[in-house]
Amino acid sequence: MSDNYLWEVVSAVITTLGLLAIVKEIARNKNHKIMVDLGLRSIAYCQRVITKCQQHRGISNAVLQGNIELKRDLITTQRELDKLIQEGITLGLDKFPQWESFIEHWSRLKIHALDRDLSSQNLLRQHNIMIDGQLSLFEDITIYNDLQWIMLNDSLHLSQVCLDTLRVVESIAQSRGIGTGICAKGYSEGIEQISLNFLKVSISSPINNMLNEFSSVDDQNLSAQLKKSSKQIKESVDKLIDVIEYQVLADDGVKIGAAEYFAVATKPIEELLSVFQYLVDSALQQPEI
Repeated sequence: MSDNYLWEVVSAVITTLGLLAIVKEIARNKNHKIMVDLGLRSIAYCQRVITKCQQHRGISNAVLQGNIELKRDLITTQRELDKLIQEGITLGLDKFPQWESFIEHWSRLKIHALDRDLSSQNLLRQHNIMIDGQLSLFEDITIYNDLQWIMLNDSLHLSQVCLDTLRVVESIAQSRGIGTGICAKGYSEGIEQISLNFLKVSISSPINNMLNEFSSVDDQNLSAQLKKSSKQIKESVDKLIDVIEYQVLADDGVKIGAAEYFAVATKPIEELLSVFQYLVDSALQQPEI
């Protein structure tokens, strides 16, 4: 066997191994992209579930406080959440223990909301627990689907910004739930008054921190959109805080109706969720992550 023939064999083997390694790397990258995309769709789904739970919290508390006209909206919201839950199975969320806990909790809570057999404080607390579980699920999904490596700058993680956004939204949504109940009955007192006043004070700092995060994003397209959104978010949050102080917790009584207050509190929530969705959509459009 000549040296030239041996070299040709060795070269062929090396070339074949190299091609196999390339094919394997392409397959690995493709599988990773599929896993990451599934994770991004899953956290976007978690956001939709959390949003619907937050809506249910505010409406059910208003109904409990005497605004029976909203019972139809309560039933509609429950049906929408029941339908939304079915989508979670297709995303494979049933492998997470938080998901199973959520399903069990929701099946009981929706009945209590209709029967109006919980105190306002307990009704709100049960919703808070359920939403905390979804935020915990969000964190597990980011780890399971390797989302924590998607960066917005050298030190800012996409998943952390998205989670921070949802946490700020939850603080505002809690103020919406409590405030809607106060406006429904027409006066504030006790634990509800204390809780809403605490939330009013505690919203500003996290909002400012999050807007600072937005301003540090490197991507030019993202940065332009976030700058525009930040101005709108700041204005709507400031308005909400003013409404809480001067129209809900005013010394001379409540000056705003439940539906109007709900709308004022919903505006910054919608603006924050638009940012959340924009960040997720931008990540999904990336050819390689």
